[in-house]
Amino acid sequence: MLQTLTTLLRLLLTTVGALALLITLSYPDTILPPSLDIEYVTELTVYDFKPYMWLLPLLFMELVSSAGKRRNAVWFSGLGIAMLAGVIAWPVLRAHAPEWVERTLPFEDGKLPVGLGYMCLIFFGSILFRLVLLAYLFKEPRPEEDDPTMMDAAVLDPSKARTVREIAANPLQVQPRFLFGEADHALISRFYALVARLRRAKWVQACWVGAAAAGVVAWFFLYPRPTEQQALRRDMDAMLECRRLPDGRWLATRRAVHAAYRVMSYIADHDVFDGMSFEQATKWLRVSRAPEAYRRQLMDRSDISLPSVDDLFESRTRFFTVQDGQHIAVLYIRTDASGEKITIAEVQDAGWNAVMDDRRRRFGRDVSASSLP
Repeated sequence: MLQTLTTLLRLLLTTVGALALLITLSYPDTILPPSLDIEYVTELTVYDFKPYMWLLPLLFMELVSSAGKRRNAVWFSGLGIAMLAGVIAWPVLRAHAPEWVERTLPFEDGKLPVGLGYMCLIFFGSILFRLVLLAYLFKEPRPEEDDPTMMDAAVLDPSKARTVREIAANPLQVQPRFLFGEADHALISRFYALVARLRRAKWVQACWVGAAAAGVVAWFFLYPRPTEQQALRRDMDAMLECRRLPDGRWLATRRAVHAAYRVMSYIADHDVFDGMSFEQATKWLRVSRAPEAYRRQLMDRSDISLPSVDDLFESRTRFFTVQDGQHIAVLYIRTDASGEKITIAEVQDAGWNAVMDDRRRRFGRDVSASSLP
């Protein structure tokens, strides 16, 4: 009983470590966001270990799974449960929070698909390392009584050896001695029934495993995926999610910023605001559903400095802004000569990657400077 509880505890801890491994492989930039300051630091920092931080949960799994019997069963079960959880969560996240599955911006980390891909490599690598290489290097010696090549030294004694002629002239006569009488047909029938039950139980188990695998595959491919318009309505609802800080300021949630960027990209790509007035565009965004104080913050048109762009040579108006304190998405607009009709809508982001923000800002400044006469 104690050994069973210990094994279950090791399995639980190994599964937790596998889930941490999946998160580490999927969202490294979320755990340790890129920083500009690291470029100027010569001492050893935690960022130097960022490419190897996935080894921490992997070593934790190794220590826990090896602290008892059935270490391979515990290891592969923990990995399998974590991978199964990722596969089951994939379609749900893709439908309701795609920023955890798909990149909102091209320079984000790999998200869940990349993490599951690395987990598959680790899983098959573990098969080769644990079940093939280690099993070959540390093969348990076979007991002498079970080894057909082992013989009693007296049998191989040369002094007792016989020639071929002696053996042919006086062959050994084995006298068989039967230990049983007539066959017990009832016992044989019960044995065949037991074998049939075991075979039937194995077949039923295989059917359950196949049905479970088919269910997971059906869940992954048949889970309802929103259309483009359904996804747009979902994002328009999510982009207004916010929280109020103790000092009275309002901040969007992380999900809201990602959703707002997708809405802004849709507006810019499909020229949704082309020819609209400010009032019509505001009505299209449906920001009236947000609290009044937060709505004023969302529609604030004053100038703002973004670390990802140099606005020195820009003449555009900030129209809609969503930020969570780290990430920010801004929709800029340009108008016609009358200043009443929108002609162009542009989306700008910042805060996802400080290194990329700095590079884009310097690139934009260089391009703007080179275009001057």
